[in-house]
Order: sequence, then C-alpha cells, then structure tokens
Amino acid sequence: MAELLHEVAGGQVEAWGELLIALSPILEALASRQPLGRLRDDVDTQRDIVAKVIGKLHRDEHELVKKFVGHKTPPPLKAWIRVLVRSAAIDVMRGKPEFQRGNQERLPGWFSLATLVTRDGANRADSLEAKQREVEVSMTQAIVSARAAIAEEGDEATLALAREWNVAPLHVRRLVQRIDLYPVVLKMVLAGFTYVEIADQAACSRREIGLVVGYIEEFFRARGFAD
Repeated sequence: MAELLHEVAGGQVEAWGELLIALSPILEALASRQPLGRLRDDVDTQRDIVAKVIGKLHRDEHELVKKFVGHKTPPPLKAWIRVLVRSAAIDVMRGKPEFQRGNQERLPGWFSLATLVTRDGANRADSLEAKQREVEVSMTQAIVSARAAIAEEGDEATLALAREWNVAPLHVRRLVQRIDLYPVVLKMVLAGFTYVEIADQAACSRREIGLVVGYIEEFFRARGFAD
C-alpha cells in the first residue's frame, strides 16, 4: 500500500487504479464501523463515506497523498486512513438534511452522538466543544445521581430517578445495568473512536457498543436534548 501511495504521488497514472483496488475494502470496513447514530446500518451512507475519502485523495492531483508521502515523519498508514474515514464520516453526516441545525426536515428532539464528534479545528467559532462538554457533564451528573439513588433506595431507585428526570423507567434501567460502560462509550464516541476500537477498550462486543450508543442517544432525547 505504501509503495502505491508513493507511485501515485509520483504521477504514475496506473497506480491510482491499483491503489483504489487495494484501498476500497479497507475503507468499506472502516466506514461500516463509524458511529453513525441511526444511520449506522445504512449501506448508502457507508458508500458515501468511502466516496468522500476517495474524492479527497484524488483532489488537486492527489495533493493529500503527496503531503503524506512527503512528510518527514508520517503517521502510521493505518492511523492516517482511519483519520480520513472519520473526517469523511463527519462530513457525510453533517450533509444529511436531518442532521443540519435549523433544518425544517429534522425530526423533533433529534439527538445523535455522531453530530457531536469534534475533529481538527475545535477552536473555531462554530465548534461543538461546548455541546460536547454539556453532554458529558450531564452524563456524569446522571451517573452520580444513579449511584446515590441505588445506595439509598435500592430497587426503588429506578422509579425514583425516572420521576426525577421525567423519563420512562426503561431509560433508567438501561443506564443502571451499564452504569460503568455509559461514560466510557460516550467519551470515546465523542473523541471519534470507532465501535471496534471502543469495544476493544471496554472489553465487550461491537454489537454491545452499538446498542449502548443507541441507548445513550435515546436517553438524551428523552431528557430533552437536541443537537
């Protein structure tokens, strides 16, 4: 793969086609693992992500490829590709009508962690850093309240918290059952990690991470958050 990148950067036309053949399955696999909220199983969205990455690599006579191979100390190839896919996933998600702030097509109370992922440029005026912090603080407070309620009220804690937060008991039960996993998953999703990377860190399955992401999104929607 590295050799093909150098050949593309050097202007060998046939190398671009060979690079796409080698790179496409890797991009497809990474795209399928991105935290895409309710669109995580949408094949068209995954294809859009792959196309976005390929477009970036092809743009301006492969300028991005030239910068990578020309760097004195380039990052590991796999890490570089993962960053490209994450960046493309964010671009694709933000281009969806239902994810755009103020768009009339958004569903009421929409909330997805995918739109809160911050990449490079976090200090821009339109940064999501403050929104991320708000969500993380809210989760921390919920965990603290849940632990205290469990210690004081035992089995009655679920109904007590549901009344306090004005949410269905189901959301509280899910949080209590995964009280150690929720904050870990939230923090890593907001940092841009894939489900596979989070699963490795949390020592559980990718499917479990996908479920927890969905549960967290539903929990915040139930509590009135909308991004």
